[in-house]
Amino acid sequence: MSFDRLHHNLLNKLIDARVDIDAYLQLRKAKGYMTVSESQALRDHLFMLCAELRQNAPQLKRDCAPQEFEALRHAGESIAKAAVCLMSGHHDSPQYVTVDTHKLGSCLSTLTHSIHCLRNTTPLTEA
Repeated sequence: MSFDRLHHNLLNKLIDARVDIDAYLQLRKAKGYMTVSESQALRDHLFMLCAELRQNAPQLKRDCAPQEFEALRHAGESIAKAAVCLMSGHHDSPQYVTVDTHKLGSCLSTLTHSIHCLRNTTPLTEA
């Protein structure tokens, strides 16, 4: 796959993940809990995206500008942290889980900042 196409596809997947995390976070804040299956579905999606980023890291490192690669690395880290956060929720019952909204919100902020940097190709600073 060409670098431009790979970069575009990964950026779109990062944006989709950001939308999914944001929707999950808003529902979690509104309801106070989420079902285990909702958390597992998002977690699995995020881990698959992390695996794809890891798999494409050699090509990205070779072809990206350093600041773009750093933004992708931060995006990958925030997605991994969000997935782990979804694993570590407090189970009130076997069907419902409460996930730490502050940790998930922090992951969302970092991911949003990374996406912004990738879109604008501006130097990445800490979110």
